[in-house]
Amino acid sequence: MADEMPAASLVATGKKRIPKACGSCRASKVRCDGQRPCSRCQHLRKICIFAERPQDPNELRIQSLQTEVQLLKNRLDNQQHGGHVASHLSTAPATNTSPLSIQDLTTLPHGQSPAMQRHPSSPSRKRARTRVEVEVGSVPNFVARGIVTMEQAELFFNAFFQGCDRYVPIFDPLHDSFQSIRARSSLLFDAIVAIGSGVLGDDSSQVSNMLNFQLKKMINLAIVSPEYACLETVQALLIIASYSAERSLILAFATRMAVDIGLPDAYEELTKRLVDGATAGVRGDSNLTEAELMRRARAWFQLMVLEQILRVDAGNLRAFQLRGKARRCRILLNQPFSTILDLRLLSQVELNALREKIHDSLSTCDKDDADEVMAIVRDAQIDIDIWYDDWQSIMKRSSTAETPVLLLNLEVQKYWSQAVILCRAVRALGNENISEMSVSQRHLLTTAKTALERHLRIILDQPQNYLAHFRYAMDFVWAKAAFCFLLLLKLTRLLPEEDTTFNQQLLHDGYVLLSELNKAGGGSSSGGGRSQTSKMYLQVLQLSIQKYARAVQGDRLNQQSLLADEPVIIQDMQSPLNFFWTSDNQSAQNELESFIPEQFVFEWDFPGLTLFSSPDVGENFLDEFLMGTNVDAESWFLGVPG
Repeated sequence: MADEMPAASLVATGKKRIPKACGSCRASKVRCDGQRPCSRCQHLRKICIFAERPQDPNELRIQSLQTEVQLLKNRLDNQQHGGHVASHLSTAPATNTSPLSIQDLTTLPHGQSPAMQRHPSSPSRKRARTRVEVEVGSVPNFVARGIVTMEQAELFFNAFFQGCDRYVPIFDPLHDSFQSIRARSSLLFDAIVAIGSGVLGDDSSQVSNMLNFQLKKMINLAIVSPEYACLETVQALLIIASYSAERSLILAFATRMAVDIGLPDAYEELTKRLVDGATAGVRGDSNLTEAELMRRARAWFQLMVLEQILRVDAGNLRAFQLRGKARRCRILLNQPFSTILDLRLLSQVELNALREKIHDSLSTCDKDDADEVMAIVRDAQIDIDIWYDDWQSIMKRSSTAETPVLLLNLEVQKYWSQAVILCRAVRALGNENISEMSVSQRHLLTTAKTALERHLRIILDQPQNYLAHFRYAMDFVWAKAAFCFLLLLKLTRLLPEEDTTFNQQLLHDGYVLLSELNKAGGGSSSGGGRSQTSKMYLQVLQLSIQKYARAVQGDRLNQQSLLADEPVIIQDMQSPLNFFWTSDNQSAQNELESFIPEQFVFEWDFPGLTLFSSPDVGENFLDEFLMGTNVDAESWFLGVPG
């Protein structure tokens, strides 16, 4: 019987795991291996032997590769989601025919594939990385890095807060101390120390240069790393922009960061709390106190002031525009969180917003529409007078030691703004030849000249409240001082005074101004100052006065009195007051007229320096000149005003 056929007679049928002798096993497809025989085999006491079909080596290799691929997928998922390899191994297909089972895979060294186990000589292959990671590092401050000592850092820090904080009024004395800033922000601490080192003296210039070099590295890191985006970083960038030639670029970075961290919203939130007691937070920062909101608002206000200055006085493109009335910022005065320097900051917020508005109006005017230009100028003068009267009353109510300085600075800003607006109006009309101007246009320049005279008079009458602080002044203030006096000299020659003693007095005032600024900072005989900026604009002043002196000496009406009033001029060859007086300089009259320093061409866009005077040439001019009957011929060629 077939059912009783011995097990040895069973042969492979070519089909996997199908016995030939046991029909019951074949029908039920139940495995019968002697361990758990089917009922028939158990009754017959037979053992079915399954014939295993040998597998193709290529099939084994494919199964091994499939297992390896699955393992690599599991490992990749673990790296992306933070899981473990063991948690994903159960998803791999299990088979007893694979040379390496799942249990074998789990015992392999980490990161090594089965194929590499079988072929130890195979080179190791690393997975290529395709993403860029921003390096975030905490850089210690100058003291921690050993660049300066703690005593030097405190000295430079205190020097900054003796005057620089007046020009960058973004700090709270109750919050921003040496230890507090040092603990909060290395970049802000280093910026204050670096700027403060430049105002102490020439002996520290090498240290100042080294600190500024190291500070630039910190700026690069702060701009790239998003972890540095905070109020202190914006404050540091504002300080650096005020005292750096790269002011426009650094201010742009500060603006972008300030917008990202929500500084513009601080002023709105603060006014809400003051008006109606609203408690809505700034972008989720509902825990900010009013003092914290005010610190954020100060930074944004100073950023806005610098941006408007660079737009109006340096010709920068507009970065943002103020909506609403700037004068509403006065609500922040006389609050528990306000400081005395907030008077200076908020008055500048109003003034520069007004200046920007006037600048935009004049820029869009038709140069042929003189009536519109004159109307804008009249409105501007009224607005500036109202601004000055309001803030003068506000500042007089704050009886502090800072009040005289605030009032003087307010008056300086008034005359400066008036002179620039008047000269910008002349530029808008498109005619810079004074000899061809109408009566109204010449009146604009005469009014601007009067404003510049008052500007010079008040800073010379109170040098202790204005010029003495110039060693702490930002770059814009130095440029403004040099420009105002140079423009006054030019307008004096283009619009001469009937009083011949005026030229002598103006030349004397030039000596005093140069001496005071040289004493305040940067000159060869001074004991301190920020050498690069201050010396550069002192040189502009010196050259201006030299040219004016030669022009005055060449004037036959003033020559005798000038030599009598100024008997000693040349003293020390190294002195900044050493002017080169030459009596045979026939081009002295137009030398000053054509003098435009490169700083006022490539850095600042102050109006008025390109004015000139060229009288009209009549039809009979050449004939009269050849006949020698034209008495004004020599004056015309020399550029003397008619």
